[in-house]
Amino acid sequence: MRRLVAVALLLVAGAALGQGYPSRAITLVNGFPPGAATDTVSRQIAAVLTKRLGQSVVVENRTGASGTIGAASVARATPDGYTLLFGVLSNLIIGPASIKDITFDPVQSFAPIIEVARGPYVLVVVPSVPAKTLPEFIDYAKKNPGKLNFGSVGPGSAHHFAGEMLKRAAGIEMVHVPYKGGGPAYAGLLGGEIQVLLDTMPGPQPYVQAGTLRALGVAGPKRLPTLPTVPTFAEQGLDGVDVQFMFGVVAPRGTPADIVAKLNSEITQVLADPEVRATLAKQSIEPSPGTPEAFGALIAMEFKRWKEIVAKTGFKAN
Repeated sequence: MRRLVAVALLLVAGAALGQGYPSRAITLVNGFPPGAATDTVSRQIAAVLTKRLGQSVVVENRTGASGTIGAASVARATPDGYTLLFGVLSNLIIGPASIKDITFDPVQSFAPIIEVARGPYVLVVVPSVPAKTLPEFIDYAKKNPGKLNFGSVGPGSAHHFAGEMLKRAAGIEMVHVPYKGGGPAYAGLLGGEIQVLLDTMPGPQPYVQAGTLRALGVAGPKRLPTLPTVPTFAEQGLDGVDVQFMFGVVAPRGTPADIVAKLNSEITQVLADPEVRATLAKQSIEPSPGTPEAFGALIAMEFKRWKEIVAKTGFKAN
């Protein structure tokens, strides 16, 4: 009887919390520095969500270890709906699958709220690389083994694995140079430290449009509306680079179900907003919202798949 009463009191307390939510500012943790695609998109969503909720949604950059430092901090946070994670493939899936002694589990440590978007990686090179197509790039890399450097947002990140997949699929050698986020990686690219980068939209877009970088291929099933002349890898005869970005929002495990439901509903409305959709479309980002259950199933499926990929590559992060 006492146990039943205790459970009932917890349910009542949770419902009361949800009804008054939010009553103060919400922190949306982004595990990467300003300048990365994750930062751009998370801030766009936070701005509109702030208007809808009537409380500030503040993006906080907690960087390091391919975004897993930020993810770990959210996993440890109080499950009251006031600390959320803008999770991506690198810190929500690949990091836990590859980093030793990780302190959280993507399936067990979080309450999934909503998937925001999925999409392909784009291969870009600096103008000094004399290649205008993917086959020309592969030919150049084979003739210059080990002379090309490719960047990533950290060891074990999706960018890192995308580069390793490209090396394996094309039979080429490149040197991996890790950075602490998208902004530093682009600084390295433009500064001549690296010549190659596989990144998600909208990261490469302004540089490609300005002619500062050259896009050679889209690692996805179709061309991007904002880069219509850039063919896919498959169109150019290369398969085996099976990686796409995933954006989503999660909360610490134990967050009340009604708060999760409210956030899911509100973010769904944000992603349906015509101005938000138009802004994301200009960045070749297509929203893919769904239920918390659907996002949870996707996380579990991708975690299993990436554990197998990591095991095959033999990669081990410290």
